[in-house]
Amino acid sequence: MDKITIILVTSVLPSHPDTDIIDQTIKSIRHHLPHSEIIMQIDGLRDEQLDRKDDYDEYKTRILWKCLHEYKNVLPLIFDDFSHQSTMMRTTLDYVQTPLILYMEGDAPLVTDYDINWDKCIEFIEKGDANTIRFHFEAVIPYEHENLMLGVKKGFMRTYQWSQRPHLSSFIYYRDTVMPAIPERSFIEDTFHGVVASDYLDHGMIGWHKHRLWIYYPDEGKNIKRSHHLDGRAGGLKFTSDDDVWQS
Repeated sequence: MDKITIILVTSVLPSHPDTDIIDQTIKSIRHHLPHSEIIMQIDGLRDEQLDRKDDYDEYKTRILWKCLHEYKNVLPLIFDDFSHQSTMMRTTLDYVQTPLILYMEGDAPLVTDYDINWDKCIEFIEKGDANTIRFHFEAVIPYEHENLMLGVKKGFMRTYQWSQRPHLSSFIYYRDTVMPAIPERSFIEDTFHGVVASDYLDHGMIGWHKHRLWIYYPDEGKNIKRSHHLDGRAGGLKFTSDDDVWQS
């Protein structure tokens, strides 16, 4: 798919220097998109993580070797300083040469036991019906999320629920709408889920049309699971965007 560039995020995990998690995620990408370029964002360490430097340096050495000798068409971008999703993404967009991006966190691979109709997804975005299509990590929409759904059209579920789970998006939308709303050195989802929700709740479908956010919803919703989670933090907590407080 020469219309898609995959943005793949990796940062220090308890399992490093082992590369198994990123290997699984790349394998899942290649199952679906064997030739598309992958840009791998390799984040730096927080001050609080400097005790992991030796393990993380060895991990980076291993994946750089794999980029040269094992992975195919993977461009590593190394960030010497801690940059987080937002700052890395601003830099990475300068390297994208395709109209679409597939954003993936390093421990959230696509499933390989069900197909994704990539041509249909691409067409849905290219025709202007969607800016972003997310690949859900559960087989059905959870009951507690049903109020965030706005109806099905042509195998896609309209929603105002933003998530950083794997999603296919217009490059222009990410560059011109998503990134200007996100502060430096932060999780993209932590800010942008509120932006999308507020636009819909304040302005109804006019607000929704600013984002045109969907979930891939094949087979009339019988099984929509198209991604899963390897829990790279191994049950640990994550930093909030203020870099000082841990949250689940």
